[in-house]
Amino acid sequence: MVLARGALSARRTGIVLSVVVLMVVFLATLTPSDDTSSPPFLCIACGELGGLDVLNNIVLFLPLGFAFALTSGHRWRSVLACVAITTFIESMQVRVVPGRDSSLSDLLANSLGGLLGVELALRRALLVRPRGRAAAVLATAGAAAFGVVTTLTSLGLRPASIPRNLWLQWTPERASFVPFTGQLLDFKVNDVALPRSFWPPKSLRLDRMLTEPRWHATVTLETAGIRPGRSVIARIAEEYTVLVSIEQHRWDLTCEEKTRSSDFLFRSPRVALPDALAPSGLTPSRVRFTCAREGNSLVAAMDDRQEVLRLSPSLGWRLLDPFALALPRYLWLGAIWLMALAFPAGYWIRCCTQDQTEDGAIHRDSSGAPSVAVGALAIALVIGLSIVPVLAGTAPAAWWEWASAALGALAGWRAAWLWQTRVARLPIRHGGASVSTVSDPVP
Repeated sequence: MVLARGALSARRTGIVLSVVVLMVVFLATLTPSDDTSSPPFLCIACGELGGLDVLNNIVLFLPLGFAFALTSGHRWRSVLACVAITTFIESMQVRVVPGRDSSLSDLLANSLGGLLGVELALRRALLVRPRGRAAAVLATAGAAAFGVVTTLTSLGLRPASIPRNLWLQWTPERASFVPFTGQLLDFKVNDVALPRSFWPPKSLRLDRMLTEPRWHATVTLETAGIRPGRSVIARIAEEYTVLVSIEQHRWDLTCEEKTRSSDFLFRSPRVALPDALAPSGLTPSRVRFTCAREGNSLVAAMDDRQEVLRLSPSLGWRLLDPFALALPRYLWLGAIWLMALAFPAGYWIRCCTQDQTEDGAIHRDSSGAPSVAVGALAIALVIGLSIVPVLAGTAPAAWWEWASAALGALAGWRAAWLWQTRVARLPIRHGGASVSTVSDPVP
């Protein structure tokens, strides 16, 4: 009877969640777009951000698979429902929805996301209420995941390799951008004036300048009559991607540098100087903007204003950001990112420190597994936040990044304690009778 009520509650939750998630999926995939690019249908992970697109499609359909599995309780029915929906969406994107493109990559990624969501739903009891060795394994895996993600972030923030054949682009017209309404007067790297020709002369040794740990690219702009928009001002590029880009985003001026993350088709860091072009009585008609790499920081500067972006482990979310949010305006998302990474490890560490027996009593684990899990998390924090960034030449974690990771682990610990407290107070049924536990949980 208890199991039947639990299954009915899960089904009702799944129905509501399915409706909500379907609305989000249709809104994200079937609304018209201004994008005019159209990669081939058979292409996998296409475009400059192909890896990010694949990951976004997986994440988009993961909640849908989870909701369908809650509703039906069946694995393959739920998976087939996800496949049917993504097939419908891709079909609509071919002809009906303007600005959208259909690809085999989207179809496969959406289906994989649905499958992962289904598996999470069917194994939710193991993930939410693990016991014994399973809890210890999950806790150690959560700690390892934190170390791996922060390590990959630091490696992804390293400067990309610079090819010898480079292109120069002065206010180019690019897809999804509008033409720059100001005027680009000059473009320099390390105070060396760059020509307006597409191919810079090799005598400038532009590739060597950009391989240095410190370099600065400077543009002088005429801003009279400029209008807000998303425009490319100046770029240094090569055949497949952009190495340095200075852009206008509404009234902001932004500086972006290609890092190793772009080799796997994810985003590179970008720092913005807010309202640098906003009209006011004090704004000159001619401005000088500098985009610079200073060791382990990216800098955007103009006159007496500057924004410095430390390339630290908290920027992992930025490499996966589907919305191209401006930094440092949204730098607080780095704290949430580290908290979210550490939360599962803290949750499962609490689960493996205590367990509930069949009579409802809670006892401590004496196998030593909790100590191993705590040690694994401590090692992951030191490696991911300090050792690897130093070795990679990026910025080690600041105090607030350490505090965010610790707070995330403590929040996970507290959430598991609250859940165990709730479960311990539920009545235990023996035959037709209900017996309420009276033992207090150990905090």
